[in-house]
Formats: sequence, C-alpha cells, structure tokens
Amino acid sequence: MPWLLVRGFWVEWINHIVFWHWWILAGMLLILELASPVFIFLWLSFSAAAVGFLLLVFPGIPVGAQLLLFATLSVATVLAWRKYRAKQP
Repeated sequence: MPWLLVRGFWVEWINHIVFWHWWILAGMLLILELASPVFIFLWLSFSAAAVGFLLLVFPGIPVGAQLLLFATLSVATVLAWRKYRAKQP
C-alpha cells in the first residue's frame, strides 16, 4: 500500500506550510503572468506574497486560515483592479 505513504506525505506537508512556500507560489504566478496577456496572475501573485509575509510575521496561522486569506485577498485585488480599469480606460 505505497499510496498510503504518499498520501500521508502530502497530508503532513500541507499541515506544515511555511512562508517561503507562499513566496515560491507568488514567483510561479509571476512567471505565468509573463506568458499571459491579462493581469489576473499578477494580483494572485501579490496575494500569495502577502500571505507569505503574514506567515513570516505570524508563523502560527493555520493552513485553513492561510487559504481563506489567500482566496479573500485574491478576489479583493482582482475586483479592485477591474474597478480601476473600468474608471481608467
């Protein structure tokens, strides 16, 4: 049953996300932004970097709260960008 060991690895890894994991995600999203003509990945990258910074300052944030914070920041930054673009053609 090697798949149990693999699953256990992922469960263990997900419970120990540290700040630099978020920064790597931010970098990967920035690379995606270079390959796409829209600015969606830029704002997702900023959100991931912000979560990473908050995790650096407050290392005890649970994984669920990190994901919720990332989702909230992502939606807020994308909506703010769309609102800005609507006013500034």
